[in-house]
Amino acid sequence: MSLNPGGSEPIGSIGGYALVDRLGSGGMGVVYLGRSASGRQVAVKVVHAQYAQDEEFRTRFRQEVAAVRRVSGAFTAPVVDADPDAEQPWMATLFVPGRTLAQAIAEEGPLGGREVRTLALGLVEALRDIHRAGVVHRDLKPSNVLMAEDGPRVIDFGISHAADNQALTVTGRLIGTPPFMSPEQFSAPRDVTAASDVFSLGSLLVYAATGNRPFDGGSPYLTGYQVMYEAPVLDGVAEPLRSIAERCLDKDPAARPEVDELHRMLRTLPDSATPARTAPSAPKTAGSLASSSQVPMTHPLPRVAATAGEKGATDSARAGHGRRRRRILIGLVAAVAVTGLSITAVRIGAHRNNTSQSSNVSASAPASAPAGTVALPPKHVRWDYQIGGAYTLPTGVQVVSRSHEDTPAAGAYNICNVNAFQVQNGAEGDWDSDLLLRDAKGSVVHDKSWDEAVLDIRTEVKRQRIAAKVNAWIDECAAKGYKAVEPDNYDTFTRFPDYLTADQAEALMKLLSVHAHQRGLAIAQKNTVELVSDRASVGLDFAVVEECGQWNECDRFAEAFDNNVLVVEYTAKGLSKACSGWSSTLSIVRRDRDVVPKGARGYLRQTC
Repeated sequence: MSLNPGGSEPIGSIGGYALVDRLGSGGMGVVYLGRSASGRQVAVKVVHAQYAQDEEFRTRFRQEVAAVRRVSGAFTAPVVDADPDAEQPWMATLFVPGRTLAQAIAEEGPLGGREVRTLALGLVEALRDIHRAGVVHRDLKPSNVLMAEDGPRVIDFGISHAADNQALTVTGRLIGTPPFMSPEQFSAPRDVTAASDVFSLGSLLVYAATGNRPFDGGSPYLTGYQVMYEAPVLDGVAEPLRSIAERCLDKDPAARPEVDELHRMLRTLPDSATPARTAPSAPKTAGSLASSSQVPMTHPLPRVAATAGEKGATDSARAGHGRRRRRILIGLVAAVAVTGLSITAVRIGAHRNNTSQSSNVSASAPASAPAGTVALPPKHVRWDYQIGGAYTLPTGVQVVSRSHEDTPAAGAYNICNVNAFQVQNGAEGDWDSDLLLRDAKGSVVHDKSWDEAVLDIRTEVKRQRIAAKVNAWIDECAAKGYKAVEPDNYDTFTRFPDYLTADQAEALMKLLSVHAHQRGLAIAQKNTVELVSDRASVGLDFAVVEECGQWNECDRFAEAFDNNVLVVEYTAKGLSKACSGWSSTLSIVRRDRDVVPKGARGYLRQTC
């Protein structure tokens, strides 16, 4: 945690505490370093004003305060003051200096033998205290473990619940962080018991010892599936921790060890000197799993939303997939993990078409017009991808995608490309400052691959304002004579899971699809294989897909969109794979990576 010297000038106050530094923030609030009149340091969680009016959230916050007050022990951070009924609810806990486990592993690599033993015994004692108080934590994860000098501290009881009270979770909604959730949190969220925390502890200890998560599907959706149906990946976990982790990660809650037994088992861990740290290996990618036959669609698949702070030391190998930017403009956090700010709704179901909405998604968004009222592009025809600059259509091309700044091509079906989830390079000044996503330090979050600021789509109010601007571009597309619109960067949430969720992306896309249909335009899903099953409920008519051949995803898009898929590949291998499997069904073209206009240096265009 970052903090200013103790004598720093206050930046505000609440409940009699001077706020001397901002420690971090999340979707639901901000945590500050506070100081009492006597000089005592506390961590003060202040709820965002927009959530103070949400009675369900207030109830959850009261529940968190009550849960922390019920728990006391050497390995938890006690609450010292709170006012959940204030106009802007807040809670103060004892300030514990130190990094989170997620930060420690990201900065130095996995822990060694003695460190793992100390961590494991401290955490199991913390769980014992939590469970004896009749509380189930439900969100034990690396960013909720502080590495204090005298042992770990478990923090963030924001989604815990008392075992003798009904959970706030309602049918179809559950809460947690997918890589560290238990199977029953997906399948029966009302019925989770202390055994759920044991499962989470098993995942956490594997992560601590190896730097890798035992369930890591490359996307929240696939990770949730693995938690429910697949065996954990325990590569690199030495005995006896491996056997202990296997028992903790049993799919059957009754088969997992109870806390007292687990404490005895963990005492057998070696107390040897810490070996040299090694960097954690890269996780499996979303692309490799998306096409895996190990994901039978006959099972109910969990639809989940990742919460902040859990990427740790790993990044997706596919972070740059699907990131070809139009115009390129001739040129082509320090994360602060905080207590209790990642309260994210998640859902279960293979198709979440008309089920209840997350609190992060507008329940009042109008239904999109039926696809039959707009003209879809012709299937399996020659097409071209010109989002980097328009030029004369090649012979036989019937469909083309161009930037909304360009005019449509005569005699073809024209698709209008707009940047909907990120800000075009050099255009940050065109957006209201508060619509740019910011990290814990207040700095704008950028997609560094393309130097584009990311838009803050986390609240309904901001999504409405963003949609208003993008919809103005859609109006321009319609006025110019385009037949369809292609909102780019729908998949931004997959690159920034610490901040954004799939539900938020879908909520914004619904606003755009409704408007496009009202203007007589079809609307394309751009990439984002994770959300193909929801394409109808979002109102998407066809797909524009980059590198589905390269990543073995063409089949999923073809099935979801009834073969109305326009494919662009950027490598010879990708074109070969796409053509060998789909040349008689889909529209396929290979372009240069910067999609420059014909005649420019680097221009390339090939077809099957």
